[in-house]
Amino acid sequence: MTSSQPRLSVTKDQRSNAKPSIAPSDVLVFIEDGHVSEASINHAQHVARALGGSVELLQVICETAGGDGPTDPVDWDIKKHLALKRLDSLSKTSLGDDAPCRVRLLEGERFSQIKSLMDSRTGDIAASLRSRSDGGGYLGETAWALLISKSAAVLMIPDTATGVSGTPYRRIMVPLDGSPRAESALPMAVKIAQADKAEVMLCYVPPDTGLTEISGASQEALDLHDQVRRLNTKAGKGYLERTKKRIAHNGLTVSVKVSKSGDARRSLIDTMSREDIDFVVMATHGQSGHLDVPTGDVARFVLEKANIPVLLVRNRNGHFGSHTFGHVSSKGVRKPTGTD
Repeated sequence: MTSSQPRLSVTKDQRSNAKPSIAPSDVLVFIEDGHVSEASINHAQHVARALGGSVELLQVICETAGGDGPTDPVDWDIKKHLALKRLDSLSKTSLGDDAPCRVRLLEGERFSQIKSLMDSRTGDIAASLRSRSDGGGYLGETAWALLISKSAAVLMIPDTATGVSGTPYRRIMVPLDGSPRAESALPMAVKIAQADKAEVMLCYVPPDTGLTEISGASQEALDLHDQVRRLNTKAGKGYLERTKKRIAHNGLTVSVKVSKSGDARRSLIDTMSREDIDFVVMATHGQSGHLDVPTGDVARFVLEKANIPVLLVRNRNGHFGSHTFGHVSSKGVRKPTGTD
């Protein structure tokens, strides 16, 4: 991405066609043993409501690792009964006039049960409740199964997230890096922001050009580094402003933020805190991502470290669906891959 990119022309009809349109999505929340806060369930319901879906609470019950011999049938029935009773209790946690959440028990090996179900529910969102007492950011077996499934998106809710009952999201951050992959998160972010009348903050972290230590700290090298940094920052600002214009017709308040160049992962976490962000929507992969892994490094880091809910939007087989450049054309300029 450079500041000399050709300007893309957008007609009035193209702007109306570019309005994000996504199908309703249910949110399937996978409950593990341990404390589950009311705020966590409320976040899932809030997202589901914004996306026109509902919430289903699920728990996988499996044999205790290292057990001696087959599980006693009576003990197994008691275990199922207690798990179902717990789910029923959690299901009554609701926002406003929302109906109680649906509940379901799955039996068997946790990883395979979760992945199998979500592979059959590819239009829905898989959600997990992340505990901050497990080392600060470690993703357990449930979260990993969700990441490698074929769900439309993965919602990670830390147990320290405050409640949203009666309070809509105010600021939703969407990290972008100039790639169609990253822009694939915009339609879902726009839909949630419209439901809450929230501000969308588009965030860009310029890449760190860096200087190898063996090159020495010559003034020429330092000047070149500073020049490239300023060019990247300028290009990023222009890109965000153009993207802002392309989604502003949705009736949203949109702001832009270009962070200091450097480690994008830590910069995004810092921005969430400083900018008082309530919710993050981002793609699983960005410009440098490889689609043969569940997420890119930046998305994985944010998912593990953020103190607020994070929604990772899945890229589909290299095709990025409706995004800001999806219906934009410019004579003589090749469209990005996946926009046809």
